[in-house]
Amino acid sequence: MSATTPLITSWSQNKSNRCNFEEILTYWESYDVLTFLVDLGVYHPSFHSVLNDREKEQEYGLKTDYFKKRFTVSRCITKFILQSILKTEEISDIDLSKKINKRIVVKNREDIYISISYSCSSIAISIGKRKIGSDIEAFRPVCIKKIRSFPLFNIMHNKSEKERIPTFLHIWTMIEAYAKFYDKNPFPYLNCVILPKDAHFISYCINQCSIFSLAFSQQPMKDIVLWIDPESIETIHSGINNANSSSLSSTNNKYHRA
Repeated sequence: MSATTPLITSWSQNKSNRCNFEEILTYWESYDVLTFLVDLGVYHPSFHSVLNDREKEQEYGLKTDYFKKRFTVSRCITKFILQSILKTEEISDIDLSKKINKRIVVKNREDIYISISYSCSSIAISIGKRKIGSDIEAFRPVCIKKIRSFPLFNIMHNKSEKERIPTFLHIWTMIEAYAKFYDKNPFPYLNCVILPKDAHFISYCINQCSIFSLAFSQQPMKDIVLWIDPESIETIHSGINNANSSSLSSTNNKYHRA
């Protein structure tokens, strides 16, 4: 890689990149990595019932409603994406766990790789056929005075004030994605003069509101960024509520007969 940052591909939400859960398998057959953009606003209390006991305990231990909802939405949507990819009938059969290095894995499926990143209300869920790292950062005011002292950000000295924050966020997403890819701490890489040479990067400017980057090892790598149709998420709500109602009805009937 050179000392200059890779180009950013502009991505805008539209009909061509809208996806419902029934279409996911078709995309999976055509691409190496699928990234799904989800807004925290899709949260629904019914999502909580999709979590297993271990996940509910983990969610309970989070300090704020924001982190609780973020965790619940990301786990729930990831499971429904995987249900389509793995052709699994029961969502409860999908067991997600976190390794010591914080990487999320699917039990008994070492051929599936997951990287989830968050920023403000944005959640990016990347699922691949090969190992990946990802990061998303929303455009927002950032104090970059200290950051500019690191060698990696020397490129920002030639940028206008308006360009500096987007440039910083772009570089940071790549470093964060790289660190996730290699399961390492990102901060030591800030002292590098150029970006690491043992990885490739793809970056997107999402709706002119955030930057998303993927890190991976070998070219070529075919990826696509999608957003999930809200109607599909409403279908999830209905399906979960119906399942819960059926389960409750069954429990009540058994109790009544007893």
